[in-house]
Amino acid sequence: MKKIYALISAIIIISMVFISCKDKDYESIEQYEARMNSLEFLKYYNIQDVMAPRIVTDGVLFTFAENYDSVEVSGDFNNWEDSIPLIKSSYGVYYYLCQTPLKAGKYSYRYRVNGVWINDPVNPYTEYDNNNQSVSYFVLTNDIGFYEKNPIYNSDGTVTFFYSNNTAKEVMFTSDKLGFDSLRYPMTYSNNLWVITLRPESGNYYYNFVVDRIWEVDPLNMNVYKGSDGRLHSYILINYNQTNAIKY
Repeated sequence: MKKIYALISAIIIISMVFISCKDKDYESIEQYEARMNSLEFLKYYNIQDVMAPRIVTDGVLFTFAENYDSVEVSGDFNNWEDSIPLIKSSYGVYYYLCQTPLKAGKYSYRYRVNGVWINDPVNPYTEYDNNNQSVSYFVLTNDIGFYEKNPIYNSDGTVTFFYSNNTAKEVMFTSDKLGFDSLRYPMTYSNNLWVITLRPESGNYYYNFVVDRIWEVDPLNMNVYKGSDGRLHSYILINYNQTNAIKY
């Protein structure tokens, strides 16, 4: 009897391992969407560090730590057009991620705290602007390109796909129109992004990034399709009337 119980237990354990492995290899679209929503929400929600604006993998991160009811920011990066509300993290740190492509240079900014404009209390770099107003500033030594979604429509009729990963050694691009060849189309690392420029035809387009030989979907694209090969592929509609163009 003990042998029978042991055999049944072994079968159950093997079945659980098999199911677990299967789920890990073939993530459903619903699981993927839930995971992406969770990651997007938590990415900076637990931030604790406060410092002057700094470049991170997906933008320029502003942080503010004082205990106020509302904190907003504005500056050269948005042409001083509007004050942008910061989000309060679980540790009480206010933060804002700027994903606007920016040229190398100096960028002035200020925080609006409870309706009052002040300089960044943790940034020692200040100067007087053309209105003789003291402002904080940060300096970008290189052009940076951060975008909200793929692809970027270029003025010459091409499109650029981008992928943010500063630890990868190699990133390849592949799509259904390229035969899902994972070894033939390398992306180039430039301005903190992996990029590739192509001239695809208009219409449905399925694609992946192959990061150090591991197939990945586009983390900024919630449209995902499960192919006959069991893999998840990102999905877009190539439309050259889009306005998602490079802007500096």
